[in-house]
Amino acid sequence: MERNDGNSSFTLGFILGAIVGALIALLVAPKAGSETRSDLAERSQAMRSRAEELAARARAEAQERATTGVATARERITPAYEGMRERVNPVVEQVSSRMNREDGAVADDASGDEHARE
Repeated sequence: MERNDGNSSFTLGFILGAIVGALIALLVAPKAGSETRSDLAERSQAMRSRAEELAARARAEAQERATTGVATARERITPAYEGMRERVNPVVEQVSSRMNREDGAVADDASGDEHARE
């Protein structure tokens, strides 16, 4: 009979161990495939939204930098342009006036040549 008590204790221990193991397996086991796919879809959508937000922020920052850069360049270039224009305008006027005088002289020469031919 003693052997039967040993066997029943072993059987009881085996059954209790199986039940505890099954409970632990249920708690630790991964989710079902459909649940995992659903979670992955949600996470990927969240990541996509976050990436779009970051891209929009990066575009806005780049546009702001470009606008600031253009304004800075304009501030630097305008005085240089005006200074150059002030220096070049008198030279352009001198060249224009010389050309007009030379055109007049050439026209006078041409008319003198025509009078000589007549």
